[in-house]
Amino acid sequence: MSYFRVIYREMHGSVARFVLMSALGGIGNAAILATINSATAAGRDFPDFLNPSLFLLSLIVFIITQRYVLIVTTGELEAIIHRIRVRLLDEVRRVELSTLENVTRTELVVAITKDMATLAQAANVLAFGAQGVVLVASVSLYVAYLSPIGFALSATIVGTVAVLFHSRNRTLADGMQNTADRENRLFDRVQDLLEGFKEVKLNSARSNDLMQDINEVSHQAMDFKVRALSENLKRVIFSQSSLYVLLGAIVFVVPILSSSAGHETTAKNTTALLFIVGTCFGLMNSFSMLTSANAAAERIERLEARLRSTVVVPTSQKQVPRRCFNRIELRNVVFHYPHRQSEVGFQIGPIDFTLESGDLVFITGGNGSGKSSFMKVLSGLYTPVSGAINLDGIRIEENSRQNYRELMAAVFSDYHLFHRLYGISNRDQQEAGHLLTELELRGKIRLGEAEFDTLDLSSGQRKRLALLVALLERRPILLLDEWTSNQDPEFRGKFYRDLLPVLRKSGLTIVLVTHDDRYLDELGPAVRRLQMDEGRFV
Repeated sequence: MSYFRVIYREMHGSVARFVLMSALGGIGNAAILATINSATAAGRDFPDFLNPSLFLLSLIVFIITQRYVLIVTTGELEAIIHRIRVRLLDEVRRVELSTLENVTRTELVVAITKDMATLAQAANVLAFGAQGVVLVASVSLYVAYLSPIGFALSATIVGTVAVLFHSRNRTLADGMQNTADRENRLFDRVQDLLEGFKEVKLNSARSNDLMQDINEVSHQAMDFKVRALSENLKRVIFSQSSLYVLLGAIVFVVPILSSSAGHETTAKNTTALLFIVGTCFGLMNSFSMLTSANAAAERIERLEARLRSTVVVPTSQKQVPRRCFNRIELRNVVFHYPHRQSEVGFQIGPIDFTLESGDLVFITGGNGSGKSSFMKVLSGLYTPVSGAINLDGIRIEENSRQNYRELMAAVFSDYHLFHRLYGISNRDQQEAGHLLTELELRGKIRLGEAEFDTLDLSSGQRKRLALLVALLERRPILLLDEWTSNQDPEFRGKFYRDLLPVLRKSGLTIVLVTHDDRYLDELGPAVRRLQMDEGRFV
């Protein structure tokens, strides 16, 4: 099973110690039963110090091992889940952008939240199950000592039940997987409702269709879950009934088959089986949890395999950005989306482009002309399928791509604002205050200890804040993708007439995607303008 494989692979503690303590716990539990049976058979006609002493010793062993298995092992299993979760997120941050764009948000969110929670819930089942298996094995040996025929009959009944029980495992696993798939689809629909709320409110037909689809997907998830749970409950009922059949066989059949099985032996066998009935029920009920955990582990392993296919070898954790460059050259660069069915045939390039230190470059063009894709190629987020990117005459290879990226600070059209200034440790408070004033954000937001007090701003103000963060990074190249699209006309004019010239004088190299053609002539002849159409500069 994937779940056990993952636990064994990730366990840093001693597996042998875990097995030993589980075995001692099960043996201690069985020894408690044996001493009770022995004391009952001895009667009360004379003082009996041996059985009480053995009982206390067995109880102490049971308590010590139980504490270890349930506390120490549970901590170890939680640490395993922590390591898997952190490793998965670390792999997410190190994959290429084009790979991550082909992994749905639902897959990632479900793996990190729901699947991890399932593994955590199964951890307790594993701890109890290990002791339960040893206990059942120990009591079985005790029954074999009391009555070989009773043991043989018990083994036959239990073996038959086990075969029938596991014959439906694949059906149950498929049912749980179908349930998980439908629940993931339901999560997608919930995202549609929340992220597309404005569009839903504007169109009642869309709202009704979406709600109908949510209802259908939710109903399908319910149906699959009911079937899976019903299948599991049928197995549990069958197993419980089988245990009662086993008890009946010990009480009624064994005395007939064995003349040596007297009343005392039958009573001891019955007591032994009753002693483990609760454990057996617990083990049977745990199978559904382990099935879910196995499915969760399989999904996590598949996701990790996809991410590792393009994971980049980690660079130094304290990457020192380059503060200067002379020239970046794109020579015959081509990029396309190999895995996007919706964009088959679209590519940008071949492109020849040169960016020199201090340049101010405007890229214009219609929607879908490839401007944003070009910006991601230029920044190193997309790897060209052919052609070369040279930095000061040296070709950018896989092992130098991150160093190249460190030249860039960017505000893309689909930018994200972080609450904290991650990666900006040595910020200048005076500079930050000056930028807040220039971007007309003073009084609307406050920068505390590396954290903004709020992000509850208008779309234009949020973009200004994103620009502030980019400037605080102090990178030599600034990339802006449709940055002015959400700015009011007054601030848009201020940006082109006042802010851009100041940023240029500070030594920044700026590449800006824009539709604001009317401002370009005001900036003078030093501005380069490139028109893009169908993925190429025309």
